[in-house]
Amino acid sequence: MRNFLTITLCLSALLLASLPAAAELKYYPDPVYKKLSEDDPLPMADVLALAGKGDVRAQFIMGDLYAKGKGGMPLDLSEARRWFELSAMHGYNHSFIRLAALAKRENKPAEAWQWYTLAVWSYDHDAAERQYARDARDALVEAAKIPKDDLRRAKKSALAWENERDKILSAEKKSVRKKENEPEDSKTMTAGAPEHE
Repeated sequence: MRNFLTITLCLSALLLASLPAAAELKYYPDPVYKKLSEDDPLPMADVLALAGKGDVRAQFIMGDLYAKGKGGMPLDLSEARRWFELSAMHGYNHSFIRLAALAKRENKPAEAWQWYTLAVWSYDHDAAERQYARDARDALVEAAKIPKDDLRRAKKSALAWENERDKILSAEKKSVRKKENEPEDSKTMTAGAPEHE
């Protein structure tokens, strides 16, 4: 018992001695990426390529990088929003939460409510995530005192967003089916055709 008390006192003294030093630490933001040579690729070039090919998690990551100005990407909230929306549109539900956070950051509580509502609607199989989105939406309404008329408009916007998403996804599916059903002759003819100068 005596050894335990001695060890506890020693550890407490060490902890207390380190507190003033920790209080003096300063935060330094990440440096902005600058190419040393024109041939240097972007640090996140692979993620950007995946995102461009439709990988929803890569799209989410790109949104996150632009929202924070990290990974060699500049801080660009409109670009972050674009990537998060693309990711959300293709089923990555966590993007709705990030879109709500962006709207809150820009002091647009009704828009944030819209994104939280879309999150609630989209979490079909994850009760904990759905509850988180509900709680965040309710807290937002209480904190921002959003008028009922603004909530009605936000709900209409959420429905309009879903309708637009459904149209876009339907068009994408039709395009994929059309390419899959294209005769092999036309695929090989266009693949081997000489380029025009």
